Amino acid sequence: MCRVLIYLVSIIPFLALAQDPEQLLIQANQKMASGELNKADSLLKESLKVDPSFAPAHIGLSELFLRKGDLNKANASATKAVQMDEEFRSWWNDLNDIRTKIQNGKRNVQQGQFEIAMQEYQSIADKYPYFPETQFYMGLTKFRQKDIEGAAYHFSEALKIYPDHMKARKGLNNVTKQLLNNGNKAYKRGDLDKATNYYQKAIKYDLGFYLAFYQLGVLEKKIGNSEEAISYFNKAIKIKPDFHKAWFTLGTAYEVDNNLDSAIIKYEKAIELNPGYTKAYSNLGNIRLIRKEYEEAKNILLTAIQIDPTYSDAYLRLGVVYAEQELFVEASEQFKKSTEYDEKNYDTWFRYASSLNSTERFKEASISAQKCIDLKSKFGGGWYEKGVAEFKSGKKTRALKYFEEANKDRDWRKLAQRKIDEINNPTKYQK
Repeated sequence: MCRVLIYLVSIIPFLALAQDPEQLLIQANQKMASGELNKADSLLKESLKVDPSFAPAHIGLSELFLRKGDLNKANASATKAVQMDEEFRSWWNDLNDIRTKIQNGKRNVQQGQFEIAMQEYQSIADKYPYFPETQFYMGLTKFRQKDIEGAAYHFSEALKIYPDHMKARKGLNNVTKQLLNNGNKAYKRGDLDKATNYYQKAIKYDLGFYLAFYQLGVLEKKIGNSEEAISYFNKAIKIKPDFHKAWFTLGTAYEVDNNLDSAIIKYEKAIELNPGYTKAYSNLGNIRLIRKEYEEAKNILLTAIQIDPTYSDAYLRLGVVYAEQELFVEASEQFKKSTEYDEKNYDTWFRYASSLNSTERFKEASISAQKCIDLKSKFGGGWYEKGVAEFKSGKKTRALKYFEEANKDRDWRKLAQRKIDEINNPTKYQK
C-alpha cells in the first residue's frame, strides 16, 4: 500500500503537467515551428479540451489554420480568442489585413496589373512566410501571365510550406503536365535537346512527377544512353511502383543491352500489373524465340493474340517462331494475319514473301515482296525475295534486275551476288 501511495505521489505532478493547457500550447508551438502540423493540431485541441476558454490556444489554432492556407478558419479561431480576450485584437486585425491584400491582388490580376498584384502578395509573404496561400496566388498570377515556369515555382513553394495544400498541388500538376506536353511535342519534332529541357524543368519543380522521369528514360534510350535510361525508368518506378509502362520500357532497355534475364523479369512484372498489356507478352515471346524456346514463345504469343486478336506484332513474331522451325505454311498464315492488321510494316511483307517462296507460291510471293519494296525501297530483302519469286517462275531477266537492286544493300550483297552469278553462269550450279 505504501508503495502504491509513493507511486501515485510521484506521477501526480506529471499528470498535472500533461493536462496544463499552457504546457500543451508550448508543445504545440514547437511542433508548428518544426512543421509537424498534425501533432500541433492534436495538442491544441487537447489544450482547449482542458480549458475551452484558453484564448492563446485559439490563437494557436488560428496560426495553425494560417499555416495550412485556410484564412477563413484562421479568422474564425481568432474571433473566438478576441471574444475571450481583447488582447489578441491585433492578430485578428493582421488576418483582416491579409484578406484585404489578397482581395487587392485578385482585383489587380483581373485588371491586368500583374506586377502590382505580385507586390501585394509579396508583402504578405515577407511578413508571413509560413502562409502557403500567398505562394499559391502568386502562382495563379504567373499562370495568368502565361509564365508556366513562374507558376510552377510558386506552386512548388506553396507545397514546400504545406505539402497538403490541394489547390497548389492541382496547380502544379497542371503546369508540369504542360511542360511534359511541350517536351513530348519537341520529342516528336526530333528536337531532343528542347525536349530534355522541358522534362528536366518539370522535375525541377516536382520531384514526384514520375511521367517526366519516364520520358527522360525514353529519350535517353532513343539516343543509346542505356545506363541513363535505366536510371530514369527506375526513378519513375520508385515514385509509382504500379506504372506498368515503365516496367515494360525498362525491360526493353535491358533487352537492347542483351541482359535478357533482367528483361524477362521486367516484362513479367509489367504483365503482373496489367495482364492485358499485349506489348509485354510480345517482347517476352521474342526473348523466348531468341533463346529458341519455341513452345514457350508460341504459348506466350498466342496469349497476346487471345487478348487482342488484332495485335499485328504478335502474329508477326509467331510467324517467325514457325519460320525458324521451317514450318513455312504455318508461318505464312501468321504473316498474312499480321499484314491484315498492319499494312505498313515492310518487315512483315518481307517475311511473308520469304515464307511464300519457301512453299513455292511464287506469284503471291512476288506481290508480297513488291509491298515490302513500296514501303522501303532501300531494303535489299524485299528486292531479293522479289528476285527469288521471279527466278523460280522462270523470269530470269526480271529476276536479275531485282537481284541487282538487292545488291545495293550491303546486308544483302552476298546473297544477291550469288543469285546474279547463278543467272549469269548457270553451268557452275548444275549438278
